Amino acid sequence: MDSMVEVIRKIVESEIRKLHIAELGVVTSIFPHSSDSDKDNYECNVKLKYNDLELRKVPVATQHIGLANIPNVGDLVLVTFVNGDINAPIVIGRLYTDEDRPPVNKEEEIVYTLTKGSGLRMDFPGGMVLSVTADDASVEAGATTLKLSRDGDVTIESSAKINVEAAGDMSFNAANVKIESKGNMEIKAGATAKVEATGTLNIKGAMVNIN
Repeated sequence: MDSMVEVIRKIVESEIRKLHIAELGVVTSIFPHSSDSDKDNYECNVKLKYNDLELRKVPVATQHIGLANIPNVGDLVLVTFVNGDINAPIVIGRLYTDEDRPPVNKEEEIVYTLTKGSGLRMDFPGGMVLSVTADDASVEAGATTLKLSRDGDVTIESSAKINVEAAGDMSFNAANVKIESKGNMEIKAGATAKVEATGTLNIKGAMVNIN
């Protein structure tokens, strides 16, 4: 009887060892859905850390449908297996290491540090797009674009109207100011108006009316 129990115990232990619950692995290749024409579906190749086995085209779990943030090559990831089957792996998370430390953060603080060459893009229904890279940030709303460059340039482009309004005072201060209209231009003051130059003031037109 004892020998039968021992045999059963060994069989159970052997079967349990065949089950894969979770493993650490290192990403060796990535397959993001980078183009509408590709067949990739947010996957990566992972080499398991504690045995000489590379898993191919492992699906990557996401926190939200519509969110994409594929792991980088070299990232340490946690892989789990559906029903313990090594042929059904899923990457469920990434881990920091002694080499890849987390950004400095405090309690109740959310910090997202972009790596070199990476970017953040948010697409909203209706065509609104917010994009941030290491060099610039832009907001696109249909045919209107606001772009902020790291070198300090600010660009606003629109195929429609641009309105700037302020309930209080408004001032423009720059080394040089140039205003050009391809059509008509109107400058109007509800009270006093003053045009002054410390140098030459030129007024030129096909006809100049002063009233």
